[in-house]
Amino acid sequence: MSSVNVGWFLLSQTIYSIGSFAIMLILLKLRFRKHIKTIIVVSILNSIINYLVYFNTGHIHLGFIVPIISVLITFLYLSAVTKVPTLWSFIVTVTGGIVVPVVIQLAITFGSLGYFMPNELKNHIDRNYALDTISGVICCLVAFILYTRGWSFRFDFDKLRFKWERITVITISVLASISLPTAIVVLNIHDITKGLTFLCISSFLAFVFLLGYALKKEKDENDYLNPFKEVRHHD
Repeated sequence: MSSVNVGWFLLSQTIYSIGSFAIMLILLKLRFRKHIKTIIVVSILNSIINYLVYFNTGHIHLGFIVPIISVLITFLYLSAVTKVPTLWSFIVTVTGGIVVPVVIQLAITFGSLGYFMPNELKNHIDRNYALDTISGVICCLVAFILYTRGWSFRFDFDKLRFKWERITVITISVLASISLPTAIVVLNIHDITKGLTFLCISSFLAFVFLLGYALKKEKDENDYLNPFKEVRHHD
């Protein structure tokens, strides 16, 4: 396999991540354009984390944390940014954020007449960049078609909203921002490299970034409820 090109890797992974968010949100009539800046930041941070894990020489055993981090980031984005109830956030993360993009990528792989088959991807790293980029672009195109045609699903998410949700989201964000970097350090206590250091920092920043939205969500809800509390108290 040829050596990795950091720029192309981050770009292709970011495009794929944005495409995954687009089709997931549009498919369920959730706002995409309103939070596009947030999606781009989250996608870039996730791409950096993927790069630091996959190409951290001597620490291949850390590969298992990539799907964990991706799922947590998507789940927290839905809960904290788009304010989807936690149970629905988990369901949407699995179906729209993982299954649908993977199905599209598999369709591209098997429809490429062998160009994107696993052996080719292993021997030609540039084809990995192409596959991720094409997958992301197609996800965006499918999302655009769904949006313009109105072909999407609408659910009453609030029926499954619980009072303890915002505390749960904040707790998960705090635990993830602390526990994942800590676990990385503990697993490699005798071999801390610059790559691992940047990995810890990137994962910490990703979850702190989403924690900020979770805290803002709680503040907004409190600001909304306070006037009603004051009226009741006045009466």
